[in-house]
Amino acid sequence: MDIQRASVNDIAQACARSADAAEWDELMRRCIPLVSLVVLRVARLWMTVSSPALVDDIVQEVFLKLCEQDRRILKEFQPRGEDSFMGLLRIVASSVANDHFRRLHSIKRGGKVVTGSLSDDSVCDTEVTQRGSQEMQRAVLLAQLDNRLRSAPQSFGERDRTIFWLYYEQGFTAEEIARFHDTGLSSKGVESALRRVTQWVRAEIERRPGEVTPSSEDTKFAL
Repeated sequence: MDIQRASVNDIAQACARSADAAEWDELMRRCIPLVSLVVLRVARLWMTVSSPALVDDIVQEVFLKLCEQDRRILKEFQPRGEDSFMGLLRIVASSVANDHFRRLHSIKRGGKVVTGSLSDDSVCDTEVTQRGSQEMQRAVLLAQLDNRLRSAPQSFGERDRTIFWLYYEQGFTAEEIARFHDTGLSSKGVESALRRVTQWVRAEIERRPGEVTPSSEDTKFAL
C-alpha cells in the first residue's frame, strides 16, 4: 500500500491487522490534529484553562483506546464514506476526553465514577433509546449536508469542508480553528471560508428543500 496516497480509511483498516510502524505513524500524523481539537473542545467545557500537556495526555489515551481489546474499534470499523473514520474518531476522542474529566471530577469529590465501553449493549433504558434515535436523526442530517458539500468539488475542497464541520459540528470558534488546525488561514480567513460554505449550503437547501431536512431541535445547524 502506498501510504502517502492511501485514504485515512484504508490506513485505519491496515492498522487494524498490522503493527507496521510506518502505517501507525501515518495514521497518527493524519489524526492527531483532529483528535487534539476535539479534546481541547471537551477540556474547555470542563475547565476554564487547559494546559497543552493535559491535552497531549488525553490524545495519547485516545490512541491507546484504539489499541484496546486487540484493536477492536479498528477491526470493527466499516467505511461508509470518504472520511468516515474521522467521524468515528471524533466520537472516540469525545468519549475518552469526557471519561477523563469525569474521573478527575470524581476524584476531587471523593467519589467513584463508572465508565462503559462505546458499545455497551447492557444499557438499554428509555433515555438511552431516545438518545439513540436523536443521534440517528442527527447522523442522517450530517450525512445529507456532507453529501451536498462533496457534490461541489469545484467550489469547496477538503479544507473548507473541514472548517465547516469543525465550526458547526464540534463547536470550535474561527480563532481556535486557525490556531490549532493546519488550514493555513488566519481567523479572518476561516470566517470568510465559513461564510462562503454556509451561503452555498443555504442556497442548496432552498433550491432542493426535500433533500435536507434539519429538525427544529438542531439549532446548532441553523445556518
